[in-house]
Amino acid sequence: MKLSRSVTTKENHLQAICLPGANIPLPRVCIATGWGHTKTRGSLASRLMEARIPVHDNKACQAKYSGSVPIRASHLCAGHLDGSTGTCVGDSGGPLQCSEKDGRWNLAGITSFGSGCAKLGYPDVYTRLSFYMPWIENKINKSRLTNELSNFYTV
Repeated sequence: MKLSRSVTTKENHLQAICLPGANIPLPRVCIATGWGHTKTRGSLASRLMEARIPVHDNKACQAKYSGSVPIRASHLCAGHLDGSTGTCVGDSGGPLQCSEKDGRWNLAGITSFGSGCAKLGYPDVYTRLSFYMPWIENKINKSRLTNELSNFYTV
């Protein structure tokens, strides 16, 4: 991505994040962040909230939802099954980010839905970014080509 002007990253409040490669190896703990509600029927967070949550196998996640919600390959499930921590209403669209051994962060998922707010026994469901990487790469490559072609003029 090319910005129209430079961005100052004072005090490390702004950083780039990597797009994911292959699927996330399990077991894995990642971080979900959001400005949503802090509890069911609660108020919106006054500051950005962070939850360190384990990522779950999709088959186990499907078993938790007992077929009431189809868990597809395009989904990623994460959250504490004891109901202690997870995402809530208003967090949808927020990132699920995972750190790599080399210190880089990957955007593994985008908060999609859950069964309440960190509901006991139910992980939250995210859009799995690695599933959409071929589409994302196609869009990036088309954008690059368009930018390259815009440098040529017809006389």
